[in-house]
Amino acid sequence: MVAGYFGGFVDDALMRVVDVFMGVPTLPFAIVVVTVAGPSIEHIIFVITLLFWRTSARVIRSSVLTLRELGYMRAARVAGASHVRMLLIHVLPNVLPLTFLYVVFGAGAAVLTEASLSFLGLGDPFVVSWGQMLYFAFTTASIRTAWWWVLPPALCVIAFMSGLYFIGRAYEEYLNPRLRRRA
Repeated sequence: MVAGYFGGFVDDALMRVVDVFMGVPTLPFAIVVVTVAGPSIEHIIFVITLLFWRTSARVIRSSVLTLRELGYMRAARVAGASHVRMLLIHVLPNVLPLTFLYVVFGAGAAVLTEASLSFLGLGDPFVVSWGQMLYFAFTTASIRTAWWWVLPPALCVIAFMSGLYFIGRAYEEYLNPRLRRRA
């Protein structure tokens, strides 16, 4: 929000930081960090926290750039509203729905990343996860003889991701009246 609102040097500096992080591939970086630091849920959470804000930052910035040029924002600026008031009262409520939508999709991507790392054997061995269940099913060759080891965790991942998608879409439809269906 700050980059889009202030623009200029602040925007350039913050977006170059985002550019640096955008150049880091998520799963290979996570594999390297977890391999070097050791398999633990804290290290996986660290990688997810470090890398999953990048796309949201770009989208929210572009939304704030659009909002900044609207008439009511100019009127508030002319009326003497402070930068803090402009950000909290005028900008934040308008970007909050978009932020929530990206948080929902980011949560799905985070779960997939954790499941991927656990499936590769890099997850915390003391924490049960869907990826770890699939890892044990594949390493013991149970996939050929015991389908019930593979199907439940795979279906849970699919159901969770679908649920997050539907929550995001419902929230978006609730906040944007143009997306609501006519009854």
